[in-house]
Amino acid sequence: MSHADITLTPQDAYVLARAIVGLPYDGVPLSPLTGLLLAHLDPQMPDDLQILRRVLGQQLMLEVLRVDPDAAPPEAPFRNTDLNIVPDLPEDARLTEAQIKEVTDVGTWLDDYVRWAGTAANETPLNFHIGAGLYLAAIAVGRRLYIQTPWRQQVFPNLYIMIVAVSTYYRKSAGLSLANEVARLSMPHMIMPQPGSPENFMSMLGGVLPPNFSDIPQQDRARLEKGNRYAAQRGLLRDELSGLFKSMGKDYMAGLKELIMTLYDCPAYLDSNTNNKGLVVIRDAALSILGAVTPAELGHSLSAADWHNGNLARFSLLTPETDYRERSASSDSEAPTDLAARLKRLHEKLPEPAQPNALGEKKQSVAWSLAADIWPHVHAYEQALRAMTAPDSSLDDRLRAIYGRMHVQAIKVAILLAALDWADTDDAPPHPKVTAAHWFRAQTITEEWRASAHRLLAELGENEEVRLENRILGLLKTAGGSATVRDLYRALRSPRKPVIEALKALEQDGRVVKVDLPPNPGKRSEAYQLSDEMTVEGSLLSGTRDN
Repeated sequence: MSHADITLTPQDAYVLARAIVGLPYDGVPLSPLTGLLLAHLDPQMPDDLQILRRVLGQQLMLEVLRVDPDAAPPEAPFRNTDLNIVPDLPEDARLTEAQIKEVTDVGTWLDDYVRWAGTAANETPLNFHIGAGLYLAAIAVGRRLYIQTPWRQQVFPNLYIMIVAVSTYYRKSAGLSLANEVARLSMPHMIMPQPGSPENFMSMLGGVLPPNFSDIPQQDRARLEKGNRYAAQRGLLRDELSGLFKSMGKDYMAGLKELIMTLYDCPAYLDSNTNNKGLVVIRDAALSILGAVTPAELGHSLSAADWHNGNLARFSLLTPETDYRERSASSDSEAPTDLAARLKRLHEKLPEPAQPNALGEKKQSVAWSLAADIWPHVHAYEQALRAMTAPDSSLDDRLRAIYGRMHVQAIKVAILLAALDWADTDDAPPHPKVTAAHWFRAQTITEEWRASAHRLLAELGENEEVRLENRILGLLKTAGGSATVRDLYRALRSPRKPVIEALKALEQDGRVVKVDLPPNPGKRSEAYQLSDEMTVEGSLLSGTRDN
């Protein structure tokens, strides 16, 4: 971890200043990183203080030393206690009624896909079908369309989409299977094999055929050869996406996270000199990802840094819509032949990647720059979201990077909607054009994704809090009904602060009570015990089992 990765809030600096001189700091909100440091280091111990100095670096340590530890704690900025509260857009960034009406005139293929998938997988949330349909459009386009923004960025329409919901009930896999069926019918060469090591993943992206290519059946060899022309523009479809995140922390997968983050921005050229593969060159990247995960798996797979370093911000985080309900199931097993044919038409109407010449050299692939009459609306949306990420705003820190990229995600969606409409039009102009109506629908979709990110964060937070509270109650029962705070957070291998917060919440709920312990020289001893109600409840349950 570098010093650049660490930032201190005023509360962090105040707490560290007090910890160094041995003063208590209970009740002062801390960032997760500072809480972790203080859970494992005692700044009053010379060796631990030296470690803290090395971790913080000279500049941050000076910030701490400038703080008066005897002063009152700094006021913490107000944070919404309910993470599910989605800040409203200001009026100048909201869509008007007239603009909302225009939304219904664009994205016909996406509507038809969601209609078919919504009855074929009638228990899968519509949010998931919309994301899957856009993923299919993204791999159909690849890196062959883009918009040049006024801020000199080329935006290509690849997407990283993560579907998040509890296992079984929401039928995530059923929705992914339908997307895979349409992809296999229309453009099977655009689905990548599952990645192994980063070196093998780089080879696939670079168009290197597998070592056993000559042993593969002819039909599959033809598919792989055709796919190699779009090597880094294809899509990954993975049912258990948490496995990808878990593997990123392992030594043999070192560099995979950085590679996936880099590929999202569609570099024209990327190379890597590996031990086993030699020099591998990736050209014209536009990787798209569609995968599913449960909240529990995601919570265990992610680190705190994933929320802040842009890793999660590159993913559209889709949860079930708030008005979710099951729909009537389809009475027949209608094959998506029309949907697949229209998607294939889009894929084949765009310029094909150049093939290598006799010397094996490959010309640069052609990508069309699209005209777009959307910039006043994009600017209003981007500025509204940026204002919500101000340092003194109530937005949870974990959502700031997501908000910062949401206007770019909307541009990507608008390109895909324009491309789908263009392919569906018989007398279409030579190139697609992104209209204001395409932007209006794209903003509608990304606004649902913004609300979805809030729902996910609230669910992850609630799950973690509930798990911690239940573990505390279990430890208290095991310990005979009471234990000190120190014993609890050490047994849980947890920073002290979340354990104290969980104990206070349990105390407010009447499930535990704080007890006084005999004075212990040089130490503050705090303890909690199960409330009478919980003790009686446990006895009753035990008696029921005994009977």
